[in-house]
Amino acid sequence: MLIFSLSMVTQAIHVASQNGHKEMVDALIRAQANVNLSSHNGETPIHCASHNGHAPVVGSLIKADARLNPQKYSGETPLQAAALNGHSEVVKLLIEAGANVNLQRAGGETALYIAANGGYNQIVDSLIKAHAIVDLQQVTGETPLNIAAHNGHPKVVELLIKAQADVNLQKDDGCPPIFIASQNGYHEVVDLLIKAQADVNLQTNAGEAALHIASYKGHRRVVELLIKAQADVDILTSSGSSAYYFAIFCLHQDIVDLLATAQADIDILLDERFKIIKVPNLVERRFVDEASLNDADGLSNLSNASDFDYGAMSDVEETVLKFVLRSKNSSESEDSEEMDEPSVENAVPPSDAELSLQLHAKLSQSGFLDSRAALQTSVADVLQKILRKRLNNNGIYVVGSYSEGWGNNLKTVDGRTDIESDIDMMRLIAGKLYHPRGVCKCGGAVVQQEFRNGHIVCPGFASNPSEASYGSNLRPAVDHVVASRLCSYPAIAPLLPDRVSKSKIPKPVLRSLQQHIDAFDTSPCHVVHAASPGRGGHELRVSTSFLERLLLRSLNTVQGQMFIALKYLVKKVITHESGYNVKGVKPYHVKTITFRMLEKTSPEEWRPENLVNLTRQSMQMLADSVESSCTPDNIHGQVLSHFFLKDAALYLKGVDNKKSSIESTLKNIADTLRIVIDQLPSLLMQFKNSLKPLDDSARFYFHPFLILPIVMSNPVSDSSSIEYWEIPDVINSCLLRLSHGIVNASSLASLTELIARLPNCARSAREALKALACLKFGNRHAAAKVIGDCRGHEVSRGIDWPAERSLSEATPEAVWQHLLSCDSAWKFCLRFEQRPQLQFVTGALAECFPLQMGLNSVSFFYMNFDALVWALRLELGTESEDAAAEWIEDVSQREDADEQELLVAEKYCSPDTELKRELDEKIRQLQLRQLARPY
Repeated sequence: MLIFSLSMVTQAIHVASQNGHKEMVDALIRAQANVNLSSHNGETPIHCASHNGHAPVVGSLIKADARLNPQKYSGETPLQAAALNGHSEVVKLLIEAGANVNLQRAGGETALYIAANGGYNQIVDSLIKAHAIVDLQQVTGETPLNIAAHNGHPKVVELLIKAQADVNLQKDDGCPPIFIASQNGYHEVVDLLIKAQADVNLQTNAGEAALHIASYKGHRRVVELLIKAQADVDILTSSGSSAYYFAIFCLHQDIVDLLATAQADIDILLDERFKIIKVPNLVERRFVDEASLNDADGLSNLSNASDFDYGAMSDVEETVLKFVLRSKNSSESEDSEEMDEPSVENAVPPSDAELSLQLHAKLSQSGFLDSRAALQTSVADVLQKILRKRLNNNGIYVVGSYSEGWGNNLKTVDGRTDIESDIDMMRLIAGKLYHPRGVCKCGGAVVQQEFRNGHIVCPGFASNPSEASYGSNLRPAVDHVVASRLCSYPAIAPLLPDRVSKSKIPKPVLRSLQQHIDAFDTSPCHVVHAASPGRGGHELRVSTSFLERLLLRSLNTVQGQMFIALKYLVKKVITHESGYNVKGVKPYHVKTITFRMLEKTSPEEWRPENLVNLTRQSMQMLADSVESSCTPDNIHGQVLSHFFLKDAALYLKGVDNKKSSIESTLKNIADTLRIVIDQLPSLLMQFKNSLKPLDDSARFYFHPFLILPIVMSNPVSDSSSIEYWEIPDVINSCLLRLSHGIVNASSLASLTELIARLPNCARSAREALKALACLKFGNRHAAAKVIGDCRGHEVSRGIDWPAERSLSEATPEAVWQHLLSCDSAWKFCLRFEQRPQLQFVTGALAECFPLQMGLNSVSFFYMNFDALVWALRLELGTESEDAAAEWIEDVSQREDADEQELLVAEKYCSPDTELKRELDEKIRQLQLRQLARPY
């Protein structure tokens, strides 16, 4: 007979509660286990059971008099843990037992806020009925209605409005719910808020109204609703910009037309280089010098993009002018029945084989090689590991194009994410497991869900698979996806015997797919919050993202290049505003077509000289599928069959789902695809010219602490050594201590000891913080010595990866070797509730460090410690004038110089020089690029 001590029994109850073992929990309770004992982070057994949705265990713990409202160190209660993961049954149990529905986490989030964030309608309803305060704000002023509007959860918004939520309550940055919903294009939410008497003209702290942001984003239906609700079409932001200006700037012709019809004032001087001039049937935006503003004749005679000198323009300005001129030329050709087409090369294209080789060569020079794609997947795996370590959660996955290796950037493969792309991060909800009927082989009495058309029937969830967070010039946007496990994969179509026998996919790849399916823990089948058309809120979509990732990671160079060409044609030609502007086709359709090409195309056909023909076959396959879908009974816009899931369909995305509109949209897409196929050589030449070859170093950028999908700080570890993933916590703590007013010997000793724990792979950060600590405590001489000792030291700007590096070398181990062997940790995105003020420094040091990141990143701040070291060198005079001038010149010339480096260089550059003007222009270009970013 085994005998357990009381402490062992108490520890065991946490584990049993976490895993849902009710019989074990009941036995431990009878053995006098302490049901209220807290773990190292304040977690009690009822926390564990609530977080994982184990309602029977929660019931047993309640009966055993477990405290209902214990708070972890983060402030999280069991009720909040259950709300976070959508466990409605647990929420009801806790409410019925008397749990406090209005307690707040450290960040001010209540259970209602958390449920509204996740779109959990049933939980929101239960909490409202339990008298949750609907307008309780978290630390940044955000309410449950704000976050529901942000994530596009109309049913949650409707529930909150019925509960008398304040529809005009603003966050600390002044954003009301209608602005947030307009920003993300959630027209259903905007309509609900308007009907609830939301103030459509309420402005943020920056003077931005809902119409401004909807016009900027190109959300036509939102703009229509706002105009109909009598929004002021001429209201200006604090910087003097109108909705009309934003629509013109971002090339949204349909929004321009709507605002003009609504009598928007189009005669507004925006700044010394932008003027809007009204002419018959056209609004032209001209880029002119102040001296030529009165030269009306000169402007009216300008009719072609080729007539204009673009030399003094930014890329953004040039794009806008070409857009306006193309609109004019189109309006002057109203009698023509031809479709307005994207501009293409006038030269006669070479033969398919010649163009294939040219395109293959340019793509290869730009880094579209299997070895660099493999390096991209390896940095994604390393980023995932860092994220898991920081969050202490192995249910976190980096997915999407950043992790798949191909398609993260359509111009070059250098680790940097395209401005129109993002990083996708998925979080698996622990403890939640669905059992699809006809697939589940689990024993025992489990609740099964109906499985059809690639979805399980599961009502009560919002139909939004991801929650977006904003990007900036410095870091890409992030899509956060919440998912739940299925007990097993359904039948995978390409692995069925009849498909395998004919498949041209290499057998080792097919075996890997089967191994992934069998490896339930590492590649779990899961569902996301998305539904088929008309079924929103009633279904969860089965995701095969891990299988898709494996197949994309298996692509060789030519296959990957074909995939990139297809993605370019869809994103930049077919659907883009400056292309055919035909919506409905998405990159996921490109993935599916690529997979079908892999399955049907013999290995010997994947040759560089066949690249154009392979691309044409792929486009033909897509066109054929769309054309065959143009039938009266296709009321939901089905265009393709799912590659992995048998009897599941893929649909058009982002289009009007009315039957009459679907038919018209499908025909329009089919016609456009035929035009693209006809124009394919010219369009691929255009694509070739858009590519950006790598420089001699073939550098691959990877700054993990700049692009981490979740930015947060943990308590600094007590361990004698700091692990790589713990570096941001030390940086964060040091900056906060430096900003505090406490100045005494003990605080200096504590700060110095903390800084010294930073490893050599963060040397620049360590030495810069040392110097700042010296300055804070009045020792300028010591600060100069610290910085002087750094002379000659260089940070690592990336992984040099020349073309001769092999596919087999591109491993996560190689990436870790790089990170740990050089000064790699010097760029950081940090989160603070307010900007840390370094009050003991002046000038560039005070103005530039830390730097707020982007227009929508109020709490995110940037630290470039190499730039800080140079700012300290220039401030403390530790470098010669020649060395300083050389660094400033280098910053002005470097393509990868960021805003913080440029600002420092500009501050210390000699005034009234050409170099100063170059730096000013670069800073202006970055600010324009930030303005032009998609939110």
